[in-house]
Amino acid sequence: MNAPLNVFTSHRSQRNFTSQPVAESLLAEVFEATRRAPTWNNAQNVSWVTVTDPAAKAELAHLAGNQAQIERAPVFAVLCVDFHKTAAACARHGVAQRVQENLNGLLIGVLDAGILAGTMMNAARAAGLAVCPVGGVRREPRKVIDLLGLPRLVMPMVGVCLGYAPAPAQPLKPRLPLSSLWHRERYDDASLETDIARLDAETLAYSEALGRADAPSWSAATAAKYASAGYLHVADTLRQQGFVF
Repeated sequence: MNAPLNVFTSHRSQRNFTSQPVAESLLAEVFEATRRAPTWNNAQNVSWVTVTDPAAKAELAHLAGNQAQIERAPVFAVLCVDFHKTAAACARHGVAQRVQENLNGLLIGVLDAGILAGTMMNAARAAGLAVCPVGGVRREPRKVIDLLGLPRLVMPMVGVCLGYAPAPAQPLKPRLPLSSLWHRERYDDASLETDIARLDAETLAYSEALGRADAPSWSAATAAKYASAGYLHVADTLRQQGFVF
């Protein structure tokens, strides 16, 4: 496998980081790659806020559900759907922006934020950094908005921890096989139950190798999370920020 593809296939979500700071120049290179990622109609409706202040990172870690990796990482980037700057573009031409009044508009922003988050993580890893995505920035979104000073029409979507990983590298976490992800011509779930059983066994072996023999299987962990709606403040906060759906 060539080196660029290896960056993608060797992803690890790193939750421990060394104290080595990340140079501003290296961050600029990573973010330059990030901004070149595609967005719908080249609207570039995503922005991010980097947080390095220890007190602010501690508060974000608390708001995200006590995720300590936010405090451990030298840099925490919060990627946001940003229709504030597209509204400014519309205003230059005397047009009232309406994209935020349609659910598809929100989906456009969310999808683009995901594309840029993936690009940022892979660019960072190609530059020698370790990363960890954090969706918990949506757990208490109103407080995150206030902490980061986000204006109306800007909504935090996902955070990315950036820093250097301690050695040695942890093993790769198991994934579902391609047979349950890649569908040819039509959706086909014929192998799904077998694939889930296989992933459960691999996940238990992975956890045991890391000294976490009491960790749940993949399906058990998924069931525990997906049995409740979670993040119940998101819809109200979106409306407060000016999104209509």
